Amino acid sequence: MNHIATLPKDDTALKKALKDVNLPNLLMVMTQLSGDESWLTPRYRPDPIVTPEGSMFPDDSGGYSDEIAEEIRQGAYDILIRHRDSGATAPTPVSAAELARLMSFSVSEEVPVDLASMLLEEMCLVDRDQQWQKPLQAALKKRKSDLDFSAIVIGAGMSGICIAAKLKQAGIPFTVLEKNDSVGGTWYENSYPDCGVDTPNHYYSYSFERNPNWSGYFSKRDELHAYFNRCADDFGIREHIHLQTEVLSSSYDSATHTWSVEVKQADGSVETRSANVLISAVGQLNRPNTPAIEGLEDFAGPLFHSARWRHDVNLEGKRVAVIGTGCSAVQLLPKTVAKASHVDVFQRTPHWVSPARDYYRPVEDGLIWALNNIPLYAEWHRARMIFGFGDRNWPAVNKDPAWQHGERSMNELSEGMREALITYISDELGDRQDLLEKCVPDFPVFGKRLIVDNGWYRTISQDKVDLVTTGIKRITTQGIETVDGQLHPADVLILGTGFKSNLFLWPMQVTGRSGVPLEKRWGDYPRAFRGTTVPDYPNLFCLYGPNTNIVHGGSIIYQVECQVHYVMQCITAMIEDKILELEVRPESNDEYNDQVQELSKTLAWGHPGVKSWYKNSQGKVVNNSPFSLQRFWEVTHDLDLSEYHTRAH
Repeated sequence: MNHIATLPKDDTALKKALKDVNLPNLLMVMTQLSGDESWLTPRYRPDPIVTPEGSMFPDDSGGYSDEIAEEIRQGAYDILIRHRDSGATAPTPVSAAELARLMSFSVSEEVPVDLASMLLEEMCLVDRDQQWQKPLQAALKKRKSDLDFSAIVIGAGMSGICIAAKLKQAGIPFTVLEKNDSVGGTWYENSYPDCGVDTPNHYYSYSFERNPNWSGYFSKRDELHAYFNRCADDFGIREHIHLQTEVLSSSYDSATHTWSVEVKQADGSVETRSANVLISAVGQLNRPNTPAIEGLEDFAGPLFHSARWRHDVNLEGKRVAVIGTGCSAVQLLPKTVAKASHVDVFQRTPHWVSPARDYYRPVEDGLIWALNNIPLYAEWHRARMIFGFGDRNWPAVNKDPAWQHGERSMNELSEGMREALITYISDELGDRQDLLEKCVPDFPVFGKRLIVDNGWYRTISQDKVDLVTTGIKRITTQGIETVDGQLHPADVLILGTGFKSNLFLWPMQVTGRSGVPLEKRWGDYPRAFRGTTVPDYPNLFCLYGPNTNIVHGGSIIYQVECQVHYVMQCITAMIEDKILELEVRPESNDEYNDQVQELSKTLAWGHPGVKSWYKNSQGKVVNNSPFSLQRFWEVTHDLDLSEYHTRAH
């Protein structure tokens, strides 16, 4: 678990590191360590955060002159050395109001106290686990002799590792069942060229296990997979994980108040396990979607989905067809084009693609040193990341009823983003302005999650790439035939066609109290209370469940940590109050999901012009959260047992 760094006796390294750090963050460290408010005077107030064109990161300089910047660095050096050599302990914790005041100075705009309360937990300056940990430990101590309680977690990806870490910390017996032969989930299964995260890594990591050593600001698959592998070891959960163990079905037994889980093991044998609590950590993007295109099975060459990349297939000098232009297809295209003789990219709808000069930017050595060694620097660095990549875009996704261009944007800010992105697209296409119309979406910015640009427009502008927007009629042995009768020959066919995201627990069959499979109850309208619990399925918890995905910014790890905190409160209540069954009331679930749908209609991803995997056949948004990150934290922060039916001993 994270602890505030301790400054080593390496003054030369400190001086070097201070040249690479964010100076507004550094001011916060200095003020908190020294208590000296003179660093919060107008002389040192940073310029408001401005994101330079083509960059995804705020200007780190704070707009200081060289003279003032050097003053800050020298002041920081003196304070840090004095703090270390005096043997000072960790600084006095700050309140939410104090953090809001400091943060407001750091970012030169008002930071609400509610946001600061969330940041205190994300910075680990407040231990959010104490909300459930203290009552749980008291209950466990009282019930030690008669406690018969266990949990089964399905999936050892990001969500499964997160909840397993907390169960381990709590001392609750648990088992993690994982269908693959390794942990890591999506970062194990996806290994296509340039596979990586679209959220800055210093935010895309557990709040309680930050990684100060990311090599890049947007790290790639191998480094991400290694992080989750290390977490499995560091959290001490490896021994609880059963690999190559696929869950086939699970059913709730009202007589015993337990879940029975049928699993297929590596040798093909089937066995049944049981537990009081069942936690689904399978996520939304875990089962590849193969499109129903006529003749797909007839293709003569190698054919594979991006999530099942064939590393044995040599693309050198080949004609390659890529179906899809979503995030995976965008990421894999440049390196695919670099090898192939020709690439046809088949696009159904274009996406908004965000400028990102920082996409391949390595993390500076001095910053890595600072994150490891300067007290409080990692905490303030994370706070700034969350502020910059969290809810700052939220105003752009909300519908203005009076806005006159509602068919293409949500409000004036949304329209400004649209115009800026169109200009960027045009600039990137260069001489290929004939592609502009094909590349500009007809829906609002943030109608779908922005894709980070890795050279997409420059790649499709190459002579050996064709962007095909004519519909696909069929696949033949030799390639793809479009509805205009043209045959596009291909040696290799790659499907960048996403996942079966609306089938949340598919292909598992999950049967509740009444004997109805969850798949049948949901149909194509999955819904859960706070994205987590479902009526008629007691003691079942879904992580990264319906309406928990994010579009406007942020990290899905943040969303899952909010849910895990909620689930741990549920488990604590069950043990503390000897609850056999915890089942959300149907009226609570209905009221919550009605609110979700009403809010979704007012947001960019609920816009009628958006056709996406976020929506079901009726146009209801079933994947995405209708809340800002701050609001989702509030929604999931405190358990209210009055919203549940409970059955106790």
